Order: sequence, then C-alpha cells, then structure tokens
Amino acid sequence: FVDHLYAALEQQGIQTYKDDETLPRGESIRPALLKAIQESRIAVVVFSENYADSSWCLDKLAHIIECVDTRGQIVIPIFYYVEPSDVRKLKRKYEEAFSKHETEKKENVESWRKALEKAGSISGWAINGTINCHEAKCIKEIVGTISSRLPTLSTNVNKDLIGIETRLQDLKSKLKMESGGVRIIGIWGVGGGGKTTLASAVYAEISHRFEGHCLLQNIREESNKHGLEKLQEKFLSLVLKADVKVGSEIEGRS
Repeated sequence: FVDHLYAALEQQGIQTYKDDETLPRGESIRPALLKAIQESRIAVVVFSENYADSSWCLDKLAHIIECVDTRGQIVIPIFYYVEPSDVRKLKRKYEEAFSKHETEKKENVESWRKALEKAGSISGWAINGTINCHEAKCIKEIVGTISSRLPTLSTNVNKDLIGIETRLQDLKSKLKMESGGVRIIGIWGVGGGGKTTLASAVYAEISHRFEGHCLLQNIREESNKHGLEKLQEKFLSLVLKADVKVGSEIEGRS
C-alpha cells in the first residue's frame, strides 16, 4: 500500500520522502530521517495492525507529533485494517505491544502513548476492504487532499504588479475548472504586454490540480531552432512523466 501511495505522490509531482527510497546509501538512518521529518510540510502515517510492535515506528511517530506541536506540521493518518480507536485507546494488538514495551522500553512508553492518542484522534482514512474504500480510490483521494494542502507552485510573478491579481482571477474564471471537458483560452495583446506573465501565473496556481501538466514557452523560436519534434518530446515527457522520444512530427502528433 505504501509503495502505491508513494508512486502516486511522486507522479503528482509531490516531493515525497520514504526512508528506504530516499535515504542516501551509507548515511545514518536516524539523523537523516529525523531531519526529513522536520523539513516536511505534511507527515503521512500509515497505522497497520502491528505498527505498535516497532519501537522504531513509535519513535518516528513521537517525533512527528513533536513537529506538529512546535512547527505546525500537518499529519494525515491512514488506518490500514485497524480501527482508529485501537490506535487511540491502545486496544487489541496495540495493547499487547505496549505490554511488552512497558517491560523492555519503559522510559519511552509515555511519549509513545501520547503520540498514538493524538494521532489516533486526527481525522484520516480507514482502509478496511469495504466497497466504499478500495485502495486505488482511497490513494487517489489521499493524493488529492495532500496536493490541495500544499502551497501552489512558486512563480516569478510579482503580485505588486498593477492589475495582475484582477487579471489572474478573471482568467481563472474563464477556465471553468469545475465544468470538466477541454477548454482552450487565447490571450491576445501587443508584445511585452504581460501575456506570458499572466499565463505563467495561472499555470503556477492550478497545475497541481492535474495529473499531468506542461508549460511550453517561446514556441515559434524553439520550433524554428530545433523543430517541432523537440517540443513534442518535452510536452509528452512532462505530461506522461516518462522519457519520450519522437521520430517525426507526425509520430509526435499521433
């Protein structure tokens, strides 16, 4: 499940840290992972039935909850075939795990207990095999929620430019984002009037809402220099998130 979630987040262009994927070889796990937790805007915690058996998992969770209190980090819990109340109130497998921890890791038990209580009280996703929660559907919803809670792509647009905000909102309204289907919007005006600036600003604000997106600039100049094939390759590679090679303009078009 975590592998599929990680792949979906990466495909959406969300920089995601997963210790067995992102950790540089030879680097000490604990300091690197704690640093990654601290630098993340959102922490996704997947609670499984045997989650509490692992003191390593509980240490990570305690640090995440510390970041919630000190840095305002957002936590998204996923209850994977486990009841949120089991996590929150230490019932069933969680109770059994803590019985062992109280004899072996007594000094950490209280901080772990508080972390589980707090995380288990946060609204999240329950993955339990019911018809309303197929894993693929839930992963799509989780990725959408994370995407909506992250800041939009940074843009070089100076919000102090006179009139930019009004034009930005006007163009966004013309896109009719919620209507579905395909829309083509033309921006017409004299050279140097801010057409590219406006288009780039809209792209930066809305592109994260799409599974694939691409901003192509200077099309006339680029196609004259390198041919349409290079632009087609760039477009297809970015949208499909794969290295696409185009043999001819006709092939790229199809």
